[in-house]
Amino acid sequence: MTKSKISSKVVRARGLAIYELEKLFEYVRTIDPELEPDQTIVLAAFVLADLPNLFKQNPELVGRIKEIATDLKLKNRTPNN
Repeated sequence: MTKSKISSKVVRARGLAIYELEKLFEYVRTIDPELEPDQTIVLAAFVLADLPNLFKQNPELVGRIKEIATDLKLKNRTPNN
């Protein structure tokens, strides 16, 4: 079995996603401080799973995501100075 090399950009992006996910856990805990840590994570997973429905109900969120995606793609095409 061969291992595929993960680029440093992907590693940094995963790190950012994990950081933001931990912030979501903290936020969920503010909604119900009595939740145990594992319950907080499960509730956050439900929130993530329901995001597509939230996007369907709020087209402006989809528009914002598209704007950010465009910005990211443009940034990727811009040579580093």
